[in-house]
Order: sequence, then C-alpha cells, then structure tokens
Amino acid sequence: MSYIHCPNDTYYKPSESLKNLFEELIIQPFEHDLPVLSEDVKNNRIYYWEDIARILEQGQSNFDEVSFDKPSNEYYFPKDKVSIYCVHHMPRHLFGSYHIFTKCITPISEKNKVVFVDFGCGPLTSGIAFRAFAEQSDITYLGIDSSRTMLNKAVTINKYGSNTYKEPFFDKFGLIHGYSYDGLTKLLGKYIENGDGTQIIFNFCYFFASPTLDINNLSDVLIRIMKEHHQHKVCLVYQNPDHRSLSGARRLQLYGKWEKLKASLSVFRSQVPQSNVETFSYCRLINDLLHKSTVYYEILCYE
Repeated sequence: MSYIHCPNDTYYKPSESLKNLFEELIIQPFEHDLPVLSEDVKNNRIYYWEDIARILEQGQSNFDEVSFDKPSNEYYFPKDKVSIYCVHHMPRHLFGSYHIFTKCITPISEKNKVVFVDFGCGPLTSGIAFRAFAEQSDITYLGIDSSRTMLNKAVTINKYGSNTYKEPFFDKFGLIHGYSYDGLTKLLGKYIENGDGTQIIFNFCYFFASPTLDINNLSDVLIRIMKEHHQHKVCLVYQNPDHRSLSGARRLQLYGKWEKLKASLSVFRSQVPQSNVETFSYCRLINDLLHKSTVYYEILCYE
C-alpha cells in the first residue's frame, strides 16, 4: 500500500489518500472549532508552540476532561484537545513510527499472522504506520488508551481506511479503555492459537513518560502473556525522544520505566536488541513547513 511516500531515505510525505484523511478528519475540525489557534499555526507564529504545549500539558493532559487555560482565558473540551494533539503530534509520531518499522523490522510476509498491540494508541497513529509498512490488511490491531475521546477518534480513522471509507485499515480491530489490561489477555486468546505461528508485536510510541503508568502491572501482564504464548515470536518496539544527553529527573521520566520493564523481561532469552537514534523529515499538516525530527528507539525480540 503506497500510503506513505518516501522521496528519499529519511523524508516522508503522505499519499493523496492520507492527505484526504488529514484534511477531512483532522485539519477541518481543527480550523472550524479552534479558529484563533488555527491561524497561529497556519502563520507559524512563534508562540503557538508554547500555547499547544501548555494546553496539552506537555502531552500529559487528561483528554477526557474539560480544561481551562488561564493565559488564553479559554475552555478546551476533550474533542478540542484531541484535535490539537492530532494536528501537532500525529504526523511526527506517524512518520517516525513508519521510519522505525521500515528500517528496523523484518518485512511482514502475507503468510505471517501478526497481532499488533499498540499501547497508548491515541488516534491510531502507529496503527496507520504499521498498516502502511505491512502492505497487507490481514493484521489484527489491538489499541489501548486511557482516553475514550482518543479511542473514539481511532474508531473514526479506522473506518475511513486507506481509501476513503471503502474498507477499514483493520478488519480485525479491538480497543481497550484504561490501563488495567484485563481485557488484553482475553483478546489475544481470541486471535491467537498456540502454535499457529502468530507474531506478537507490542508497540510503545511515546508511552512510558505517562505519570499514571503502573509499570509493575504492565510488567506482570506482559510476562504472563509471553509465558502463555511462549511458542510465538514476540517483539517490543519502544519509541521516545532521545534521553541520552539528559540526566536526573527528566531522564528518569523518559526512560526509567522502560528500563524497569526490560529488567523484568530479562527472565526471557532475548535476541540481540537493536537501539539507535533516527532522524527523519516530514511536512507539518497545516502550514506545510518541512520539519526535521529525531526519535530514539529500541527493539527487543523474543523467540
């Protein structure tokens, strides 16, 4: 599926279908509901970055609650915050995920069964990237997010699909609200039979900085799943800002919980892990300015 174009190794552009999705489901609602902020973004006014970071609380906002922003004297409703998030963060996370998948993961054969479990799935960002990477529709997608508003957006985007409502991105599609993970093992049991060769991919895109994440609970669930499905290949894909030059609390916030998870999973024999910082370029949604970004990634594979 030529859904994402790559003019060179590190520069990504949306196809016409992806442009249409952005325009209909993201840009138009943003411009209609938030005209003042939309003008700031369109004209690349320097302070709009600060406004968005403040409104979204550095991405840690509760997307299901109404927020009052004192500097602007404005109330921002859940759909507004999701809209702001999509305009500001979705292209970077989508093209960054696609870059990591295409450069660092073994291509998915049509014969392979794959379950893609997306933690902190948001509006289906990494799901779109993985669908474009896999170039086939026989992928089971399971998304997990603490925000119902985000999950509702993911449902809408999945229905839109790669060809404007003609077929969804994923026919096998399940969403879990909250981070208790109780429903995850049941859903995996629905789609996986031991010994059927299904590959399980756990994706963590800008997920581990969440202050509400219970890393012990997550570790317990993943260990239980990996023991239950020990006959299957399991890959963990981690993406976050580059933490290596940071120290103290900020580094711990970005990377500490991932380190704890890796330590918990050390009971399983791992292949040689991959890790690196990748740089890529893309165009922003509204003002179409070229933007360069970096992402730190790690991939752990268990046979």
